Amino acid sequence: MWESILASSISLIGFIVAFIIIYYLFSFTKMKKQKKYFADLHTGLAVGQKVQLSNGIIGTIKTVGKETLDIEIKSGAIMEVSRYAISQIVA
Repeated sequence: MWESILASSISLIGFIVAFIIIYYLFSFTKMKKQKKYFADLHTGLAVGQKVQLSNGIIGTIKTVGKETLDIEIKSGAIMEVSRYAISQIVA
């Protein structure tokens, strides 16, 4: 009786470990792609591009600094934001 309980417990632990390894591998590759995307996005920012911030605000880049950008929004206001707040370039 104990042998069957031990065997089923070992099998269950094996399945759990295999699931964790597979999850980690898929998660790691997705995270690696996302990191590369944002690195390319933040280094390729240029004046005149229409961008969306991480909070949903959309505007046009007016000046590009080393760590910050000036973005003009629809109302005509200029905002100074971190270049890392940009989530995507809008076509």
